[in-house]
Amino acid sequence: MATLVVAALVAALVAACGGSSTPEVESVATPSATPPVDPVETSTAPAPTETEAEAEVGDDLSPRQGIDASHHQGPIDWQKVADHGISFADLKATEGTGFVDPRFAGHRAAATGQGIAVAGYHYFQLCSDGVAQAAHFIDVLGEEGAAALAPAVDLELVGSCPNPPTRKVLLAEVREFLAAVDEEYDTSTVVYLYPDFEERFGFAADLADHPQWVRRLGDSAPRRDWEIWQYDDHGSVPGIAGPADLNLMQPSA
Repeated sequence: MATLVVAALVAALVAACGGSSTPEVESVATPSATPPVDPVETSTAPAPTETEAEAEVGDDLSPRQGIDASHHQGPIDWQKVADHGISFADLKATEGTGFVDPRFAGHRAAATGQGIAVAGYHYFQLCSDGVAQAAHFIDVLGEEGAAALAPAVDLELVGSCPNPPTRKVLLAEVREFLAAVDEEYDTSTVVYLYPDFEERFGFAADLADHPQWVRRLGDSAPRRDWEIWQYDDHGSVPGIAGPADLNLMQPSA
């Protein structure tokens, strides 16, 4: 991966796709049992591992532009979204052991029809059994669950139980969820760690064997390795009423 070239293209992509230039500090968390880490972020893009000259001739080194969405965005005109240059979409499919996003099936069909690669994501309920949540997610995704992109799991504090289990117990449940989904689709499930969740539980290192979907608002790349980078949560995309979450995907993903 030509990291230097990716970094050079990011600012232009952010501006072109309606992204905000306001930076957000990325939380690099430690478990709550240890002292908190100073959240000040001073680094920029990761150091390059390959120069442009070393890349294969004809390689597309541009990050792919995408969005994530759920029923909260309401109806979406996917033709306009595709015409804007959006090439992938992470769509909420399920939550917990029973909730199904009412717009998932329609969004997936319409986006796919416009040539947009779709991944479904599951909003993990912290006090629910990981295996049961995986079974629910798989049931809704169906056989086409990883047809275009690997599915994802969203780990956040908001909207979950007020008294989550211990770090050890929760990590075990998440691991069981990932193992079940990975096995079902013969892939590696993408992991999204919302900053406040990561600050409390510090799962990034434990789950580094899975692709990371990292939230860091602004035009400075996250410090840790990422496959998907959520760089804006108030972007403007034709076809979507109101603010949109904007993401970049590594060209090698």
